[in-house]
Amino acid sequence: MLTSNANQKTVVVIAGVLLVLSAVAAGLSCEVPDNGTGTATLPPVGCDYLSPYDVFRIIEGLPPGTTIELDAILMDFICCDGAGSCPACTLPVAAGECEMAGGSLGGHGHCFLATLDLTVTGRGDLTGFNRHLAVPVFGEVHTGPRNPGDPVQDFAADFIRLDGELFGDPDFCEFVIKWGSVHGLPSPGRTTLTKLDGGNFNVDSFFDITYQIQFAGCPGTQLEGYAGTTTGSVRLETGFVDGHPCQPNVYGSGCETQTCPSPGDQCQPNSVNFDSVTGGVTVLGCDCRQPDECHVDFSRAAGYGCVEPDDGNGTAVVPPDCEYLSPYEVYLIIDGLPPGTTVELDGPLYDFTNIVRTPGGTLGGEIVTFDAVLDWSVTGTGELVGFSRHISMPLSGELHTAPRTPYDPCQVFETDMYRLQGELFGDPDFCTLRFAAGTDFGLPSPGETTLVELPSGDFAVESFFDITYQIEFEGCPDSQLADYAGITTAAISVETVAQINQPGCIGGCGACTFCSESVIVNPDGTVDICCECIPDADLNGDGRVDFKDLSILAGQWLSVRQQGS
Repeated sequence: MLTSNANQKTVVVIAGVLLVLSAVAAGLSCEVPDNGTGTATLPPVGCDYLSPYDVFRIIEGLPPGTTIELDAILMDFICCDGAGSCPACTLPVAAGECEMAGGSLGGHGHCFLATLDLTVTGRGDLTGFNRHLAVPVFGEVHTGPRNPGDPVQDFAADFIRLDGELFGDPDFCEFVIKWGSVHGLPSPGRTTLTKLDGGNFNVDSFFDITYQIQFAGCPGTQLEGYAGTTTGSVRLETGFVDGHPCQPNVYGSGCETQTCPSPGDQCQPNSVNFDSVTGGVTVLGCDCRQPDECHVDFSRAAGYGCVEPDDGNGTAVVPPDCEYLSPYEVYLIIDGLPPGTTVELDGPLYDFTNIVRTPGGTLGGEIVTFDAVLDWSVTGTGELVGFSRHISMPLSGELHTAPRTPYDPCQVFETDMYRLQGELFGDPDFCTLRFAAGTDFGLPSPGETTLVELPSGDFAVESFFDITYQIEFEGCPDSQLADYAGITTAAISVETVAQINQPGCIGGCGACTFCSESVIVNPDGTVDICCECIPDADLNGDGRVDFKDLSILAGQWLSVRQQGS
């Protein structure tokens, strides 16, 4: 099906040939001296690690279709000045030295200070937000054994830790970034040292980073009211000699970041595959084009509202680091209030921490214990109209899951909220406020979870629970709730929510051409969406190609023939 709007015309017959230009970017050189032992010292001081394929992203805590992109350079490596400057280093590296024998891979390890240089760009509702951030970071990397003196030394590497945080930023009142296996965010890599003429080594090194960014916007800024924690993946590398053409990145999540041959051009997607069930988008093709030239915009797809990294075993942790919302219902206090009066409590179950997983449980899979928060906007109705509060209730919980098949691209399994309970203390309105749910309390709360593997290796999480809950409350003297008390039992459905929108074409084209969007439905139900500038066959400007256009075209052809004769 072909779509039509004010800026884009529908054509039935596409004539002409589009010339596609592919650009090859220059490689990034990293050259370091022989340290006197027939090898090179790491990290490669003076070199930069960047991501030619993708950018870091902030997604969680932003409106659907809105992201913050962070184009990163890891740079300015400095050796630690003893344990005082790098207290988190697990190796006894001498002051002024970066590297020593040891580490988890049986070779060497190095600790360092550096700068994560970020070019920040807002998308969607944050279009126009642009910043430059320089985040001071601490890092630790372990490497496998190598053979000093060999002309080529190739070995595994593991970025076991990186920690960075901003303080006093005018837009980000909180900005924390971390990655590495120490944080449960595996970031493996590989390094190749190649001896050069003159004795130095070229360092060709990469890490497949799983990162986590926690942020909160500052009051009075464009980020006010936004906060969340996003987990994603990106490759950082240095010393790659051969460039990459303008093409989809290795994850299919975007186009490689390239320097196109024409000034001002950017490597942009011109075709994508879209799954309308899961919201997944895979980039199929890219081309060097002007930023406002016809291309596919999939920022509004917002395909997955909840994404979890692979836990290292081909599956993901449940509950995920996402919000469980009830889009159609609210928690209620009814019992103990006058007829027609209720207290409505609306808000997410989120902030899952202290997660511990053990085999077993009533469903034969896992027992998962955790802490969480119920974040409620509280509103009175009936005789309590005008009563309004915000309450964050800490909870402890236990979740049981059925068996799943790790490494399957789609894993569907039963879940049961076996126990969920919390209590508020010291509140001025609620002298008692207790919450309980779960099968263990005689309050059945079954559910189901679906994990869908993404091109990045992460999992999209679709999960719900039909919770039967009990709220016990007693109002405090001198409050609007004075003399009210009761225990309400009710039910509510909570779920991880995603809004799915089909990608589309945006941007313009040159004279006598227009941005055409073609949509092809595949046998598996997914659709391929392509955006190209094609010749404008709507010659009379009525928004469609018809016989009037053909008569104009015939008249033009006849005029040319007559002039030629």
